[in-house]
Amino acid sequence: MINQLSIGRTRSNILKYSAITLTNLQNQFVYIWDALNRATFILIIMFIFIQLWTVVYEARGASKIAGLTLANTIWYFLMAEVMELSRARHDQAISEEVKSGIIAYTLIRPYNYLAYHFFNGLGEVVVKMVLIFLFGLPLVLFYAGAPQVSIRHLPAILLVMALAIIIDFMIYSMIGLLAFVTEDVSSFRLIYQKFVFILGGLMIPLDFLPSWLGRSARLLPFNLTTYAPAKLFAAFDSTEFWQTIALQLFWISVIALALRLQYGWATRNLEINGG
Repeated sequence: MINQLSIGRTRSNILKYSAITLTNLQNQFVYIWDALNRATFILIIMFIFIQLWTVVYEARGASKIAGLTLANTIWYFLMAEVMELSRARHDQAISEEVKSGIIAYTLIRPYNYLAYHFFNGLGEVVVKMVLIFLFGLPLVLFYAGAPQVSIRHLPAILLVMALAIIIDFMIYSMIGLLAFVTEDVSSFRLIYQKFVFILGGLMIPLDFLPSWLGRSARLLPFNLTTYAPAKLFAAFDSTEFWQTIALQLFWISVIALALRLQYGWATRNLEINGG
């Protein structure tokens, strides 16, 4: 009897959160022109990066820098931008809910508050990733040719990308929950983005950083959301894949524990302040 109730509850949750994702996905297609306009930004970014790194490689007079060819580097930046520009950034939505007072109602709805934001943003993330990749693809193919990634490696890369989305969501959730105290979280978001830009490998691959800084950055969670999936797509390495998975699972466990404690503290603090 208990097992049946547990199975029924699990099935109900799956249907409930799937419906949330599908609803948001449908909304993305309704406002597809807005998504397309945002996706075109990748053309400007990629053109600038391609010209910049072409000059760097020509100035060095080398076919490879830190083991990456110019084509590898161009593909790396496309995937890094796909990961960065497709973020849902639900921390802002949480902040707006706190400011408007809607949070008092959303917290008592029949679903987990953070799970709702995850599955609600998942549809948006998927649409953005596909559009940004497709918009940047012709330009990258023209300058770098076809990617060297093997089809058999794609499931592994997709797994790393999925775990990267989870880590990024959890960090943005921690930023969003700070709104329960500070209301505005834009400064915390800005700090996190700067860490991703430098230590996450968005502006420059970690391979190109000084060795001591690159080794340190690889241990932090920032690179696991951007550098790791982009590097594996551009130049897949089995050893690096397993190291990335291990680090991603480690940081998911650590951040999940911190997030659980923070969520309890944040909701209690909200109650103390009267909602």
